[in-house]
Amino acid sequence: MFTVSRVRLLIITCATLFMAMLDNLVLGVALPSIQKSFETGITDLQWFTNAYTLAFAVLLIPSSLLGERFGRKKIFLTGVILFTLGSAFSGLSTNSMQLIFSRVVQGIGGASIVPLSLTLVSSAFPEDKRAAAMGIWSGISGLGLSVGPLIGGLILEGAPWQLIFWINVPVGVLAFLFGLKWLPEMKGEKQPVDLLGILLLAIGLFGIIYGLQNGNKDGWSDFFILGSITGGIILLVLFIIWERMCKQPLVQLNLFRKRDYSAFMMTGFLLNGGIFGSIFLLTLFLQQAQGYSALGAGAREMAWTGCTMIAAPLAGLLVTRLGTRFILSAGLFMQAIGLVGFSLVIGTCGADFPFLYIVPFMIIAGTGMGLSFTPLAHGVLASVPDSSAGEASGVSNATRELGGVFGIAICTLIFESGSAITSPDRFADHIVPSLLSGAGMLTLALIVVLLFVGRSKSRVKTMETIEPSAENAVSQ
Repeated sequence: MFTVSRVRLLIITCATLFMAMLDNLVLGVALPSIQKSFETGITDLQWFTNAYTLAFAVLLIPSSLLGERFGRKKIFLTGVILFTLGSAFSGLSTNSMQLIFSRVVQGIGGASIVPLSLTLVSSAFPEDKRAAAMGIWSGISGLGLSVGPLIGGLILEGAPWQLIFWINVPVGVLAFLFGLKWLPEMKGEKQPVDLLGILLLAIGLFGIIYGLQNGNKDGWSDFFILGSITGGIILLVLFIIWERMCKQPLVQLNLFRKRDYSAFMMTGFLLNGGIFGSIFLLTLFLQQAQGYSALGAGAREMAWTGCTMIAAPLAGLLVTRLGTRFILSAGLFMQAIGLVGFSLVIGTCGADFPFLYIVPFMIIAGTGMGLSFTPLAHGVLASVPDSSAGEASGVSNATRELGGVFGIAICTLIFESGSAITSPDRFADHIVPSLLSGAGMLTLALIVVLLFVGRSKSRVKTMETIEPSAENAVSQ
């Protein structure tokens, strides 16, 4: 049953999870205010978002391994401390570099909070109560993403942008103090940490993203741009070679020999790339081209994110009846249609049109997002043995996060190409090809699913398969 100790654990983990997930999208509506405050360009705006996401994605798997080795409570609370400090540093930032560094610290903390909050919850509850507990955990995660733009807008209505970071500080302090007292310590199977693998992956990804984001500004023939992209690719190749040689690799590359597994990973990468690259620019469009306030933009984006929150749990029911492939394909198709719809409206009307013109496409895209995330997670778990479910889940989350980073880089690269943006209508002209590139990524993801994902209905694994040792990990 839901004992007092388990309820306390659920409250602490879900509160910190909400804080971390909120930070994924709450920053979007504050970007124009930060840009004005720092007098910076769109390249720095990308890094304000990507610094968090890149650190988060690269360290998801290592954080989980550290939790198994040194104690899940210890690493989780370390993540809470880092996230809280990163939030405080972000609020104190007076220039772009300080904010980027602070966002990296936040991302490192978030990489411990999200996976280990899941592990703590799944380990603490018995099998007959675990599904209900995980439902609460998933709901809080979705809620944090969905209300991020709205909460960001509410905070910024008459308040400085720094406040969106300062609200995390009291939550983090309380979560740490109560967690220190109430969370049980748990450990899993000790595994060595592949430090060289982490460094090769992190530096390689950083080099490629840096080159993509600065190519337009510095010139594609610039020595540092070419060197950054080339060096990044070489390091990623070395990462793959090292992982094949390493006795305890960061990632089991042999899992990618399974067709469904590889297809789901590629789909997740392209899905987040297309949708989050587009959301990044659409948020700027609502404020900078159409003139809405941060609150006005956040409230309007609820037409999108609210549908995601509603559709996600329904997708879980539909997957068991219609199969992963069908529901995931439908979700990807709807998102691509939504982005094409935005492109048609903006391309035809410019920046001056009633918001109602794009509401139907926001509903379609948001519903498609909700229909995509659940079958994608189910499909990944169903494509590997139970013993590899934990790693598969971590790699899938990391791949999707990295897809979001690359999507923002590519869509912004296309957005900045061509003539200078001197008016709202010029902004509209530039955003259309970016949105179409996002739709192209989603279309490519759809093709991958249709060609490479099996037609059989994927079995839906319960969370005990993710933590096979959960029953022995905690005693109440």
